[in-house]
Amino acid sequence: MNNRGFTLIEILLAIGITAIVMTIVNTTFFQSYRIMDIIDDQSREYQMVRMAIDRMVRDISCSYVPSNEFGLTDEEISLYRFTGKDEMNNDRDIDSIYFTTTSEIGMSDLSIGIGEVGYFLKETEDDPDVFYLIRREDKTPHYGISEKGSQIELAEDIIGMNIVYIYDGSQEAEKWDLAERLRLPDQVRITLTMQKDEEELSFEGVAFLPMSEIEIKLSEEER
Repeated sequence: MNNRGFTLIEILLAIGITAIVMTIVNTTFFQSYRIMDIIDDQSREYQMVRMAIDRMVRDISCSYVPSNEFGLTDEEISLYRFTGKDEMNNDRDIDSIYFTTTSEIGMSDLSIGIGEVGYFLKETEDDPDVFYLIRREDKTPHYGISEKGSQIELAEDIIGMNIVYIYDGSQEAEKWDLAERLRLPDQVRITLTMQKDEEELSFEGVAFLPMSEIEIKLSEEER
């Protein structure tokens, strides 16, 4: 009887230990799986923002202005707009930029070589302090900034976009208007800030504009 009782105790202990070990193993496995899933989601979102920055840099680098020795009127200049707006949401920059570019993305059915592209933030449905990054493209000839064209969402969970315009070597401006400055900036620095859970991450890109050396001349009637 004593031997049988001792064996039963051993069996019960073995079952209990096995159950504890299996619980620990399963808990560790599922926690690891959940962490890997979170990391994978974050990686995809970070990659999405990096690709958006790369897209912006390529578009802005291809910014276009005409070279016209006879000069342009204000209306003609507005056909080749380059407008950077300095905008705020509470204490955060939510800048936007609209410009003429020769960059291609294939969003439009038109095969025209140049067109207007705009980047701006759009409020999400759930939180007015969190935004989508929107790219808008309009290849139809028009004056000023278009409100038409094709739009695509490039990134989400954006809480800020700061765009700085660099000219004359190291001078910086928070906004830019081609109609006033009659030239493009030398560089454009973009900083996108996204929020994931309680963490904030910033991504930066710099576009160099080859056509910044062109100075637009005004026509006789505009001088």
